[in-house]
Amino acid sequence: MLALRAWRSSLFVAARAPIAAARYSIIAGVDTPVHNLLGDLNKQQPPHASNTLPPTMSGTDGYGPPRPPTPNPMSKPQLSAFAMAKPKYRLHCKSTRNNTIVTFTEPTGHSIAWFSGGSCGFKKGNRSGYEAGYQCAVRIFEKIAQVAKTRPIEVDLFFKGFGQGRDALHRALLTSEGEIVRPLVSTITDRTPIKIGGTRAKKMRRL
Repeated sequence: MLALRAWRSSLFVAARAPIAAARYSIIAGVDTPVHNLLGDLNKQQPPHASNTLPPTMSGTDGYGPPRPPTPNPMSKPQLSAFAMAKPKYRLHCKSTRNNTIVTFTEPTGHSIAWFSGGSCGFKKGNRSGYEAGYQCAVRIFEKIAQVAKTRPIEVDLFFKGFGQGRDALHRALLTSEGEIVRPLVSTITDRTPIKIGGTRAKKMRRL
């Protein structure tokens, strides 16, 4: 019986020798890999889960929550197409048989400046004449030039009516007075309403 117990204890010591050697290497700081000491015992055990996150889920060092990329201070900011687009201001010209009114507005519709034949000093029937429309055009061009000096803009031109002031503003735009405003005009639109049938016209005005 004593011999049998001694033989079993020797087998137990021999089986525990690799594990003891591995523990000793960890405590003592030996650089020998643990799996070389354990031999085939390590192959039978399931691999341990890694404590690190994938590169896409962790920071630059592999630990912690995701971090946004660090911006390059030397790179120039990319402007969108909407940010690079110039604001479109509007120039309205309403020319009737009695008067000529020109209005310069913001893209939102708020009025910046306006002139008419009466505000330019013309009386009665002269308010709708060619000279009145020309003077209105010259003065409104000065207002547009002042706004164009502060920021890059574009101007949409709208005509309404068939009075003489319509032709006066168009010709003034082609002269030296409209040299600054001419490159800013992007579109020209005619908004004159054309009546087909309809109700009876108003009584003719007598001056």
